[in-house]
Formats: sequence, structure tokens, C-alpha cells
Amino acid sequence: MIQTRYNTTVESYIKKYLSGNARLASRILGRASTYFPIFDEYLDEHKLPQDLKFLAVLESALVPKATSPVGAVGLWQFMAATGRGYGLTIDEEIDERSCPHNSTDAAMKYLAKAYERCGPWELALASYNCGAGTITRAMKRARTEDYWKISQYLPRETRNFVPAFIAVAYIVNYYHLHEIEPNFPSLDMQLTEAVKVYNEVDFTAIAAVTGLPIEVVNELNPAYKKGKVPASEKGHYILLPKRVMPAFDEYLSFLRPDYVPTVPMPELPALVDTSAYRPDEFY
Repeated sequence: MIQTRYNTTVESYIKKYLSGNARLASRILGRASTYFPIFDEYLDEHKLPQDLKFLAVLESALVPKATSPVGAVGLWQFMAATGRGYGLTIDEEIDERSCPHNSTDAAMKYLAKAYERCGPWELALASYNCGAGTITRAMKRARTEDYWKISQYLPRETRNFVPAFIAVAYIVNYYHLHEIEPNFPSLDMQLTEAVKVYNEVDFTAIAAVTGLPIEVVNELNPAYKKGKVPASEKGHYILLPKRVMPAFDEYLSFLRPDYVPTVPMPELPALVDTSAYRPDEFY
């Protein structure tokens, strides 16, 4: 996929992760256990190279609510106009740039289009940073599709983009050779499943029926601004630990328009206190 090249720029980025940013690398590797399985699902669906998931590491350090100085948001750092252009809902209740599922689907569509327009994956990746038009103009000036020959005609930030991507790929694949230990989250954060919700559902109700602290529901679903899933004909994703999905599905059955009640909806249980939450005891 990527024409890997080890040069002084790549080396400098690798050294950053191995020295001053080793703790950051540890946290990123831990977050990868939550988000890489989701990325792999959409990469397979769009028939794109698996290594593209490293782009989200470079863009956001795998922080779903990451915001850049210029207003890009989410795991894949979409600007609002670009996000809306790829079907993401961004309004007063929800910002799907922070939704792991919707934003990843949008990113895959963007990258597939960039590859069709720019050619080699090195250039498609670079276009994610500076735009396809800048890449096309650089190709014309350099009279080649070789990223390493074209890079001198690109903006400084973009010249470093692919070397930084190569460095991230190296760290994710070979961290164990450098005594870096992933800072893994709880198994509830790692073993997750998504379901589409069409009715309005409050996070307190989700927390009550699943036995999760509301903080966990919020952490797994950062796209929602008001502590609830708004009603939607197209549906919105809710991400939860797999182990609680049967309880949540049962609750959703009471909310479906075609549900014919045979028993009344049970009263919601009390919320779980965060201090009493021991997720790994369930596995």
C-alpha cells in the first residue's frame, strides 16, 4: 500500500514516540483496542487497505472529540462543511464527526475518492492534509506520481505528513520491541457493539437498563451533546459493551412503533454509582 521509506524525517518522528511521547504512544495503543476493530470493519466494507486506520492516529491520537485550532473535529478530523458533504449530521444535538461509526464511514468514502483522483496511496494520504487540488498541481509541476519526488512542491506540513504516517505505522506494529506497554482501557471499552436507535433515548435510561455508569455511556458515545440520542428516521448509532446489548435490545423493543404491549414497561432501576463499577469482573 504505502511505499515505505526510512529517511531522516521518518526517523525523527519515530524517535519522538520512543522518547518524549512514549506515554502518549502507550495511551494511543490502548485506545486502538476500542477503535481499530471499528475501523477494520469499514475498511473491509469499502475494500481499502487496512493500514489506513493509522491515519486516525496521526489526525486525532484516537480521541473522538479532538478539535483542531481551525475547527476540525473527531477521530478523522473533518471540518464541518466537509463532514456534512459526506453525510454527517452536525447540529445543536449531535456532531457525527465524533461518532466512531459514521465518521469512519465518511473517512473511507473520502479516501476512496482521493485515491481515484490522486493515484498512489502516498498522494491520497497527502491530499487528506492539503486537498486533492494541491496534490494535482504538485504532480503537474514535478511531472511524476512519485510522492517522494513531488513532496518538495507541497506545503511544509504536507511534506511531513506521509513520513509521520510511516512512523505511526511502525510504532503501532513494533512497539513491543521498544518496551512500550499499551495502556488498555477496561474490557467494557474494548469489547463493544453498535446498534442503531431511531427513537429518542436518554442516556440515563441507557445507563439504568444496562447497569453502566452514565459516564461510560457518555465516553463511548461522544457525538451526542445533550445526553440523549435524538429521534431520527435514518437512525443514530449507540456504542455499548457487548455484554449489556441483550438488556438494551430488550429495552428498545418497548420503544418500537410496532410493539404491541403484553406487559407494561418495567420501572427503570437505579443508576450504578461509578465507584461501584468493576467492569472486568464480568469477564
